[in-house]
Amino acid sequence: MDDVRAKAQELYRIALDDASWRPELVTVERGWTDPEFADVLRLLNRLGLFVPSPETRNGWTALAPDTALRNLLLEEEQHTGALLSAVQQTRAALAQVVTDFQPVHARELSSVQMEVVTGAANVSAALEDASQRVEREVLSLHPGRALPAEMVEAGLERDRLALGRGVQIRTIHLGSAAAVPHMTAYLRRLNTAGAQVRTAHTLPLRLIVVDRSLAIVPAPEPVDGDIAAVVLRGETLVGVLRGIFEHCWAAASVLGEAGTAASTAAPEGEGGWQPTGRHRELLRMLEGGLTDETMARKLGVSERTVRRLVSELTERLGAASRFQAGVCAVRLGWLDD
Repeated sequence: MDDVRAKAQELYRIALDDASWRPELVTVERGWTDPEFADVLRLLNRLGLFVPSPETRNGWTALAPDTALRNLLLEEEQHTGALLSAVQQTRAALAQVVTDFQPVHARELSSVQMEVVTGAANVSAALEDASQRVEREVLSLHPGRALPAEMVEAGLERDRLALGRGVQIRTIHLGSAAAVPHMTAYLRRLNTAGAQVRTAHTLPLRLIVVDRSLAIVPAPEPVDGDIAAVVLRGETLVGVLRGIFEHCWAAASVLGEAGTAASTAAPEGEGGWQPTGRHRELLRMLEGGLTDETMARKLGVSERTVRRLVSELTERLGAASRFQAGVCAVRLGWLDD
């Protein structure tokens, strides 16, 4: 770098003495290489001492140091002015965002509310409040085992009152729960009262949706060891949960006249025994590596029932293990649906 500075001082003196200096003569007389000469020109130009000039043979004009300094300061002022202008524009844009658009976003956020309700009594109160407020529809998913008869009767009375007000009710229960005698009777009476009832072999979560704007789901974990539910308000978020319900509804079975699923029997096909929907769900869960406990919870049955169903499958398929049963089921196309 020191060598470039020294050469730059030398070329600057030459240019001040003779404005018509010729680059090729300078490099030859002083033994500079082309890259060295180029480095010298870049340094003088960066310092403002050499400025391009189409009127000279060498293409450059040498300026006095004070002129070069003044030009550098002016250029820096222009750059700083542009930067300040950009900062001012950014500040103005930020102010507009805060003034014009933040309130819109705040209103959108305020439309989505979440409340955690803790304790069986408080959860029941939230459900009762929702049943009193409903105006158009109630959608519900009920995984797990059958509820006690007294709880079912209380729920039936609330549903009848809502149906009497013209509320549409659609509900899906596990097929295993619907097969319990008091649940069979309850679902039959609910269906007769005007509700639409379907059954499924598995359901993703317990869910109640009220009028497209309110949903109640179980809390992911108990709060301080007590039962808890999450009450959600807001059409956007509740709309997502409603979509989950509609997906389950499309795949569920219509309740038959006897109060059970319309198609739970296993028909005999050309190849002999065919699996029921519950068997198919069990095969999918076996394929996913779920434990007996998890499968029992999802099907709403006991682990003993799960083991019996698995035994039925392996026996019917002539398989020696669960894994082999899954392979056979895939080969037969039982999991294609």
